[in-house]
Amino acid sequence: MRLSIGSIAQRPAAALVAAIALTVGACGGSSASASPSSEPDYVVLATTSVFADIAKLALGDTVTIDTIVPTGVDVHTFEPTPADAQKLTDADLIVMNGLGLDEWVLTLLEGAGKTEADVLELGEDLTGFEYIESTEEEHEAGAEEGETDEHGHGGTDPHIWLDPAGAQLYMERIAKRVSDDRADLADRIALAFGEGLDQLTALKNNVAAKYAAIPAEKRKIVTFHDAFGYYARAYGITIVGVAVEAPGQDPSAQEIAALIEAIRAAGVTSIFSEVQFPSKVLDQIAAETGAVVLEDLYSDALGPAPADTYVGAMQKNADAILASFN
Repeated sequence: MRLSIGSIAQRPAAALVAAIALTVGACGGSSASASPSSEPDYVVLATTSVFADIAKLALGDTVTIDTIVPTGVDVHTFEPTPADAQKLTDADLIVMNGLGLDEWVLTLLEGAGKTEADVLELGEDLTGFEYIESTEEEHEAGAEEGETDEHGHGGTDPHIWLDPAGAQLYMERIAKRVSDDRADLADRIALAFGEGLDQLTALKNNVAAKYAAIPAEKRKIVTFHDAFGYYARAYGITIVGVAVEAPGQDPSAQEIAALIEAIRAAGVTSIFSEVQFPSKVLDQIAAETGAVVLEDLYSDALGPAPADTYVGAMQKNADAILASFN
């Protein structure tokens, strides 16, 4: 008996875990006892460390998972090398976000002997998911520079994974695709998916409960760039403002002045930087408002432990933001 991951998106988490347990029992435990020691012969190549670890949550050690953009490096402005193109050649599946975040990977396909059929765009056309529009300034800036597809987001916020519910949709999409490609691995993938889903569900429940204990009027933050819209929506947080609309776009004096005014009006005392985006603008704004620039948040890349996994990075984000409300 084999669990079909094709219907994952239509199943609640509890039902999915129950189905996995039934599958393992019906198979006499053979899938659970399958040794992962042999080298998997299916390679998933993710554009970033975030998507690589979400793939790890979905697939466990059933396949080889690699990444293109090094940990801590900005995906928006990353410039691939010939060695990165060679990674594509060796990959069976290329995992990217889409929505304008990492479109540069598509320019490498032909040279690597790949086509778009070898690519899984995690953020595109998610059924039943409500997308958030990016700020108008970001969209227009990309259009003016002729880089809407490469560095802009085409009007849609691509940072879906910062809501754990979005990360679960990514997991489901990855598990289904690899199970379709490799039916012989489907049982092991189903088991690994259940374990990964347990981790993600524990994170969601823990973080949601902590935010729920904070009065709504206190849940206000300022971030470096326009990446935390889905996160804020998930936890009832108000984003008072952002220092820059998109990485690589310096704010004007008028924009800085408007943000300073908004911070003062909202009574925000903390401004959050992001790991891969050091910025003197935040220090300037903090000096003008009396706010404090707090611990780096993780958005587009993972970092050192405990933020070297998706769950760890998201827990670290929550701990930092929650502490700022006290």
